[in-house]
Amino acid sequence: MRFNRRTIARTLRDLTGRADRLHPAALLVLVLVLLALAYAAAPLLVVLFTELFTALVAALKAAVFLAGAGLLTRLALRLAVIHFSAPTGRTA
Repeated sequence: MRFNRRTIARTLRDLTGRADRLHPAALLVLVLVLLALAYAAAPLLVVLFTELFTALVAALKAAVFLAGAGLLTRLALRLAVIHFSAPTGRTA
C-alpha cells in the first residue's frame, strides 16, 4: 500500500467520521486513552531523542577528529616534502 497525501487524507477523514458517530461518553474515553498513551510514550520519546542526539554528537566528534587527523597528515607530508627537497649545500 502506498502512503501519499491522498490516502493519508482519506484515512484521517474516515477516522474523524467514525469518531463523529461515537457516543459522547465513548468519545471522552477515547480521548482519555489517547492522552494516557501520549503521557506514557513521552518518556520513551525523550530517551529515544536523547540517544539519537548523543549518537549524532558522537558522529560529529568522530568526523572532527578524522578531519583534524587528515589536516595534520597533509601538514606533515608538506613539511616532509619541503624538508627533503631543500638544497643542503653539499655536493655529491
